Amino acid sequence: MTVDFSRLLPPEVAARLERSKVRVERLHGLPDRWLGREIAGIVRRIRASVPEFASPASEGDGYSKHMLWDVVPELARRLGEPLLPNESSDADLRRAGEAELRRDVSTCLFNLSSVRLMRIVPEDLQDDLHMLLLDAANGNPVAVALDRIAPPGPEADDRIARHLREVSACRRHVPTSSWHPGLQHPPEPEASESPSPRF
Repeated sequence: MTVDFSRLLPPEVAARLERSKVRVERLHGLPDRWLGREIAGIVRRIRASVPEFASPASEGDGYSKHMLWDVVPELARRLGEPLLPNESSDADLRRAGEAELRRDVSTCLFNLSSVRLMRIVPEDLQDDLHMLLLDAANGNPVAVALDRIAPPGPEADDRIARHLREVSACRRHVPTSSWHPGLQHPPEPEASESPSPRF
């Protein structure tokens, strides 16, 4: 029997999770250029709202600032979104090939200071922040953008791809290195593994 744990959550948390679910499926379905526009918009709104991220030269958490000023804008650029001044100014990132890009994005996503960001980002941008902090296995749009630019092979060794294979297998789906909306739903019977014998 499946238990619906969302019934145990405070109403505002359940509502945010539902908005998140709808939003990630919409973002996943967008053409590249518009996905680039959406993820760029998320980081631009957050930067504009938090003084320590107002400039790439300002003091601030390293991974978060790198994500907001370089990583996400570079992904957006590669998807076709024009850059604003000072965005994606990391020359190494601009030159990065697919494997290197996947490593850099993975490192940032897994090292963001989520608790601190939730404290300093204004309440009206918490849904945007939630998109940035969302686990890759639940449809993080930055990871989705990365998969379009640098599709992972079945043996890809970056943290996002390894995490997706582990989570998809745990959810009894065919193991995959990239996210798709079907991972949020029960697997089709033919996709799931046979139940393990119980002794």
